Amino acid sequence: MARNSATEKDKFGAILDQLRKVQAANRVLIRGIQEAKNRAWEWRDRRDELRSEAPVVHEEMSDQRTRRDELNAEVQHQKKLRDEANEHVRLLQEQLHELRAQRDNQRNYIPLEELQRQFRELEWKQQTTTLTVEEERILLDEMERLSKAMETAPTHTSQSANQSEEMDELWQEIQEARDKAQEHHEKMIALVEEAQQTHRSILGLSQGLGPARSEGDEAHQEYVKCLQEADEMRERVDVLREQERELKSQLDSIRKDQKASRQAQEQAAMEKLAEQAKAKQQAGQKLSMEELRALMESDGIG
Repeated sequence: MARNSATEKDKFGAILDQLRKVQAANRVLIRGIQEAKNRAWEWRDRRDELRSEAPVVHEEMSDQRTRRDELNAEVQHQKKLRDEANEHVRLLQEQLHELRAQRDNQRNYIPLEELQRQFRELEWKQQTTTLTVEEERILLDEMERLSKAMETAPTHTSQSANQSEEMDELWQEIQEARDKAQEHHEKMIALVEEAQQTHRSILGLSQGLGPARSEGDEAHQEYVKCLQEADEMRERVDVLREQERELKSQLDSIRKDQKASRQAQEQAAMEKLAEQAKAKQQAGQKLSMEELRALMESDGIG
């Protein structure tokens, strides 16, 4: 028990040490993210300052960007509508496949007339043939099975009669949903082309910014680079946070096991003390408060 306890303690300490290292690395990354963002805002301000040298061009570019963003937003909207229509197609196709499977299963269905014929034959056999008790039982079981089959036969027939119409309706719905999906897709393609044209117009306007354009572009690249660095560090933070959650979970598990072990040891000690108290009580000896409490707990008192 002592060896296991020492092992658990070592394991707990190792995990705790690893957790602290992960948390420390996380803090370093978080500071790095803030620093990268601060540099990004500095580059952004420098970029905007350089681009403001041509206010008229920038204003036009701003209008074009707004239009491009609106187009891109509408592209996403049309994409969502297209995907929803395609999902509706998929669900309808599943319903159609299910109906087809039901139809295929019903091809093995025995008609009501055949069930009635088989029942009459068994009924005639029962009335005209001398049977043993076991043969009589088997015959009655079969007649009961046929009787139940005859009760449900009209329902199956009715379902089969309606399946073709339902499948036709589903197929029509599928075609309509496909048409909607295609319509939204075509709108999306047209919007993408317009957004690309708007973007090309922005690029054309940017060429007239003069000598400051090159430096402004460099500032923008640095701005993007800083944001990318922040994103990469943020991804690493997410990984570390997941590791931190896992390590904390392991520590909680060890604490739980240790608590359970302590409780078991305390319970065993209490039970041993209660046995000693019973022996002393039977011998007429005076009990200590601990022995009295252990005895009372063992008897379910208190």
